[in-house]
Amino acid sequence: MNKNLFAYNQTYFGRDDLEARWRAWGLLQHTREAWKSGKRLAVCISNAAELVPLVLYLKELGASALLLHGETPLETAKTLSQEAGCIGLVYQSVDSGYLPIAGSESDITSSQEPSICMFSSGTTGKPKLISRSWPSIEAEITAYNAAIGLDSSITPIVISPVSHSYGLISGVLAAMARQVVPHVAAYTNPKLTLALLRDTPKHIVYGVPMTLHVLTSFPSDIRFYQFMSSGAPMPQGLIDKLAPMAAGGLLQQYGCSEAGCISMNRSLRNSADIGKLLGHIQLVEAGSSPDVPKELVIAVQNQVIRTGDLAYQDQGALHLLSRADDVINVSGLKVYPLEVENVISQLDGIKECVVYRGSHPVMGEIACCMVVADPEMEPETIRAWCIQKLPPYKVPSKVACVAKLPRNATGKISRKLLEEAELSQ
Repeated sequence: MNKNLFAYNQTYFGRDDLEARWRAWGLLQHTREAWKSGKRLAVCISNAAELVPLVLYLKELGASALLLHGETPLETAKTLSQEAGCIGLVYQSVDSGYLPIAGSESDITSSQEPSICMFSSGTTGKPKLISRSWPSIEAEITAYNAAIGLDSSITPIVISPVSHSYGLISGVLAAMARQVVPHVAAYTNPKLTLALLRDTPKHIVYGVPMTLHVLTSFPSDIRFYQFMSSGAPMPQGLIDKLAPMAAGGLLQQYGCSEAGCISMNRSLRNSADIGKLLGHIQLVEAGSSPDVPKELVIAVQNQVIRTGDLAYQDQGALHLLSRADDVINVSGLKVYPLEVENVISQLDGIKECVVYRGSHPVMGEIACCMVVADPEMEPETIRAWCIQKLPPYKVPSKVACVAKLPRNATGKISRKLLEEAELSQ
């Protein structure tokens, strides 16, 4: 019996399908012994119908996979593969074979555990290589499924790239561990996703704030069931929009590259509330109140991880204030970009916004804001809204309305790059 394991764009794949693909990929068989010595293969594929089977194939071979965003340019993918010490790169399709990578900077020794490797988002500096062993990922999946508490009647619809741990581990592999068939839908095709949702009344949609906003902006008669968000705190304006749509609840998870999913909020009402730690995570340090935040430090499997995020704990739940590097010092007073973004997001006509550090020759650091909004929106309208809702020092001194927000190669907004661009003007 070919039991279905996952689906991509409404095409199902079972164990027999995976094994047929593995046999067809005989081009990798001659490397079996090399894989067992702990070598890495870089994977840069957009098509989940190839990416998911290939990752599972490498796991069975005892190999390590470096996952690269599927839209990474070839030369960049080669450079990253070399930096990660990969012996080869599969680019866009397994059928094309793999490109050997020579002169790797890293020497991967035979003692390395088979792992999934990724580069960090690079929103605060140069991306760094993160390697997570399969046993650590399986521990995360067990704790994740215990925390989310979904029954088998709820179908995950994954519209986030499976080249990232959120889409792959939380959306696909965790569902497979629950013996539920996850559906991966191309995030570039919201109409196909809407058709899938219409045919799947009990669902949980795995997306990031922007994709969830786009998905729910299309006119439709669909009754959404559950939304799961990650990647960045969901803006309060989007929460206010989605919460009435989600008959089964609005969820948010928080994590980092080194640990995967760290905490989960199963009933999201406030943007900063990132919920309770998963069962395999231990809290090392956090603040005690919003007035006394500290960097969130956790421990997982004897590894202490500094998240770089300012947070505090209240009644067992964690609340995120900002990246420590993103805090803006306006005349000695702290401005947390997330707080200002949440206020702006609640103004009608705002689609996306980012608040970041700017510089003034007299005042020093100032808050700046970049906004994607309806065409009739004016910067002064946004400032006037902020003046009504915030203390004067938190009101952005500069507001720019743009067609889209600049993002780095991983699809994330980098405040650091925005700050550098502001300083260069």
